[in-house]
Amino acid sequence: MSDLTTELMEKVRQIEIRTRRIVQNRTAGAWQASFKGSGIEFAEVREFQEGDEIRAIDWNVSARMGSPFIKLFSEEREQNVFLLVDKSASGNFGSGQASKTEFTAEVAAVLAFSATMNKDRVGLLLYSDQEELQLDPERGHRHVLRIIRELLAFQPESPRTDLAGGITHLLKTTLRKSIVFILSDFITPDFEKPLQTLARKHEVIVLHISDPLERSLPNLPGLSIEDLETGTVSRLTRAQAKTLSERASGKTNALRTLCRKSGVDYVELDTATDYLPALIALFDRRMSRR
Repeated sequence: MSDLTTELMEKVRQIEIRTRRIVQNRTAGAWQASFKGSGIEFAEVREFQEGDEIRAIDWNVSARMGSPFIKLFSEEREQNVFLLVDKSASGNFGSGQASKTEFTAEVAAVLAFSATMNKDRVGLLLYSDQEELQLDPERGHRHVLRIIRELLAFQPESPRTDLAGGITHLLKTTLRKSIVFILSDFITPDFEKPLQTLARKHEVIVLHISDPLERSLPNLPGLSIEDLETGTVSRLTRAQAKTLSERASGKTNALRTLCRKSGVDYVELDTATDYLPALIALFDRRMSRR
């Protein structure tokens, strides 16, 4: 086994250990309450978990068992989840311990394990300015591990971004209503109309992943920056660096506004900050709406 393969397997194992613990302790029940419909056909009961809805408790079973149990319905066990992940070269950037690609892989792992523990199927679409890889929705631990491996190790053919193309591709290939998570830094040309179309057909959650250095450049007399997607190197003055940071802030506000108008959940994530509170806040918002 090569050193590269060994290193990859170790990264996958570390992410698996961290994220499964998070899911078991924090997100599995919250996922159930946030993304499950009311169902029409009774399937089984299971023990109450943190984040479950009180109204789903089966009081008769709970009284017999001596602890709370909730009802599950067959429709609730039939949902598809799709992870649409931006694999353009800008994801390789990271000013701290983790690049955006590594950070994205861990966030996606939490979502995928949460879904599969609730019997949902999880699919994956990696997209740059073209389809790079698509995995059909499946259940199971091994499938989630493959998703993590692909997120960490897959080498895209193109370094560029066209998120509109990725959304359009998903619209064409995913006919059944699904829960769609879009994980990207959103350094991409216009995608407003495809996003709005996607939101009319599916439940959509935007996870906006950025690095602190992209929002606030160092206050130095001059900076050289490289566009990882084009290879272009630019020299910036202090004033130009400040303008670039202000533009990044403006784009974030515009994305947040677009998501609100389109009925899309928006979550802002920072590679230097723990992602779990933001995900829990997302689940809480969705539960409060229900």
